[in-house]
Amino acid sequence: MLVSTEAIVLSYLKYSETSIIVKCFTQSDGLKSYLIKGIRSVKKKTINIGFFQPLTILEIDANHRNKGTLESIRSVKIIEPYKTIHVDVLKNTIVLFLSEILSKSILEEEENKSFYDFIKTSLIWLDSSENFVNFHIQFITKLLKHLGVSPDISLITLSSFDIINGVFCRPSKSLYCIQGSVVNHFKEFLGTDFDAILSNIDSSHKRKELLEFLMKYMQFHLPEFKRPLSLNIMYDLFKK
Repeated sequence: MLVSTEAIVLSYLKYSETSIIVKCFTQSDGLKSYLIKGIRSVKKKTINIGFFQPLTILEIDANHRNKGTLESIRSVKIIEPYKTIHVDVLKNTIVLFLSEILSKSILEEEENKSFYDFIKTSLIWLDSSENFVNFHIQFITKLLKHLGVSPDISLITLSSFDIINGVFCRPSKSLYCIQGSVVNHFKEFLGTDFDAILSNIDSSHKRKELLEFLMKYMQFHLPEFKRPLSLNIMYDLFKK
């Protein structure tokens, strides 16, 4: 079936000598993978590999057979050209990191418009913002809800966090009871938007601590999720 839909590029990998396989999160059908033949050849092409940089927002015409196999793309265009993301080293690194997070966590092959809109509006916000140092932490915290593993905040006034059950709790000696400042910092991100100025999260140490906490949480609650390879690059660049 020929489908015209918006799609956000999650990743691509080389296939054979001239082709690629592109993984996208589509507005119409959720996660889809496409085989694009000949795109890496020297011949002039109507579809350029530059369209498929991580988290580019596209409009595509594609054949969806919905049989669990690779689909094909007929045409593609960028509908939200980024002004800063691809020229700002920090923003570009954040995008590469988040594209890996999304690639490792999105599994659903069905329409989820609210999830799609969340990713799209978040990226547009990042592209236009000058105050984005905590954006990736805020994004991951919000992402948990769309993945169906958001923590229970009914006991948020308690000082510790049970990482297995995803609830705030009283301090205990359990290995899965997280305590200390990271819990308070995590609370600050819950329920806030990207424009919130979280002045307490003001150092690379605090951000690293929060990211390690979030990666651990996702590994417990998303069986297929693996620690992103790009995480160490984030730490190297965000040292202030």
